[in-house]
Amino acid sequence: MVPILINSIPVPLAQDAYMIAIIISFILHRWVPMSRDVVEQSAPLKVCSIVLYETLRASIVVGLTSAAGNAIAPSGVVAYPFFGPIMCGTIAGCGGAFLPLDKGLAPIEKAGLGQPMMSSFVAASGYHLFVNTSLSDDVVEAPKKGHVLVAAFVIIWNLNMVYSKKAKAKKD
Repeated sequence: MVPILINSIPVPLAQDAYMIAIIISFILHRWVPMSRDVVEQSAPLKVCSIVLYETLRASIVVGLTSAAGNAIAPSGVVAYPFFGPIMCGTIAGCGGAFLPLDKGLAPIEKAGLGQPMMSSFVAASGYHLFVNTSLSDDVVEAPKKGHVLVAAFVIIWNLNMVYSKKAKAKKD
């Protein structure tokens, strides 16, 4: 949805590897549902899948936050576009929570902000402010280091969410 907002080509159309991954994921979930159970019961596989998923999500958040920052003109209040790139990064990283589009804001109204929405908002905000403010003045290759920080943040956030829920469930 974000590439359409910033007048760019949607990722599945621009990157063939995404469509191949989507098809493989669909096949696995549709015809090999026990793969989910195996991942759920195996801690190393679960951690590995979380790390891989969150690394990809961090790449999407950083890439589309940067693309929106380049595509949106500054408003004049600050020297760089402020809210637009953060909102685009948040939407990009929330995993399609607003799709199909007829749902609108219903997911937020019912349950509040979900973990993917909140973590992508914090990640997009942190990355955008790090790269565009004086926080990164003396940092060599600040966008790459910001990307690593975003990836580490979302991985730690998701691992904490998954394993803190399991610890609470065991106590109850």
